[in-house]
Amino acid sequence: MVYDRIIIGGGIYGLYAALQCGSRGERVVVLEYEDAAFQRATFINQARVHMGYHYPRSFSTAAKSAAYFERFCRDYSFCLLKTFDQIYAISASFSWTSAEQFQKFCHSAGIRCERVEPEKFFKPNLCEGAFLTKEYTFDAAMLRDYFLHEIGQTDSVSVIYHARIQELRKENDCYRMTLADGSNLESAFVLNTTYASVNQILAKLNYEPFKAKYELCEIILCRADEKLKNVGITVMDGPFFSIMPFGRTGYHSLTSVTFTPHMTNYDSVPTFPCQQASRGTCSPQQLGNCNTCPASPPSAWSYMSGLAHKYLRSEYGFQYRKSLYSMKPVLMDSEIDDSRPTVIRTFSVNPTFISVLSGKVNTIYDLDEVLFHGGEGE
Repeated sequence: MVYDRIIIGGGIYGLYAALQCGSRGERVVVLEYEDAAFQRATFINQARVHMGYHYPRSFSTAAKSAAYFERFCRDYSFCLLKTFDQIYAISASFSWTSAEQFQKFCHSAGIRCERVEPEKFFKPNLCEGAFLTKEYTFDAAMLRDYFLHEIGQTDSVSVIYHARIQELRKENDCYRMTLADGSNLESAFVLNTTYASVNQILAKLNYEPFKAKYELCEIILCRADEKLKNVGITVMDGPFFSIMPFGRTGYHSLTSVTFTPHMTNYDSVPTFPCQQASRGTCSPQQLGNCNTCPASPPSAWSYMSGLAHKYLRSEYGFQYRKSLYSMKPVLMDSEIDDSRPTVIRTFSVNPTFISVLSGKVNTIYDLDEVLFHGGEGE
């Protein structure tokens, strides 16, 4: 079967690209490894719609996040939770950034940053500054349903679930691939949006991998007490924590810079000891779904909750409900300044093969350049 575009990965980047191309009448197929869309990174994350507050040491990352914030909120307002106070705080110790530096950074980036008394949320003397900010959270299930509904109204776009790519090769004028069910697909344009599996796809073509490390991460979903229900709290920039509403689910997500990553690997493809106990569902050649893997690690709840309780006043309570696990790639260059750039890399043109690596939902618009304007990425 010949397509105008083959898109590998059914997360937000893949479905956004498919819908944009399909709305122009292009024949598009999305290949999704799972049995449903949005089963990995798009769902298993903090669900922030970023304004850039997390990146005081990378102004370029912050500026791009802020620039796309209003556009994303306008396009997908139906899935956003806005009715809560998002508090960012600077710890009195072990922070890379001071309260004064954070406030200056926000002023330079043009993003909201209003001082509040730290003692309203935190135990005495633990935070040197606290700020009311403008940041929302998105509901991944609602966003998924929107994309699938819109794609369903487009005759030229199809999604293949449980897709297993057995072979992927470049020919003179196209890329050809064979799926495990015997299907043969070809296109002059392939977009790889598989996030944690991005290098595994590139390895099939012997293309140079992204220089990234891999973290097996845990996000904990909690039920918040009444005082915390309409509040999100992030202590940064250092070995701290964040607890905030998780879309419109009624849960709060709890994460920690130190304890959310359970294991780290620096190979070109994710290689972990737990893969040997995964009953064949995960390997360095094909990443499984950590959230459903029988070898998922024990929860770090006691460590994460202990850290949060160390800082928070006692009335801001929360209780464990469940853990979500996923694999997260982090570009090695980001280790220096904690930047999180969206990287779009073009490996060939005519036929075209492009890979995208990004951990922020509101930079999906970066794809527009390579999809429609002839941009060649990195």
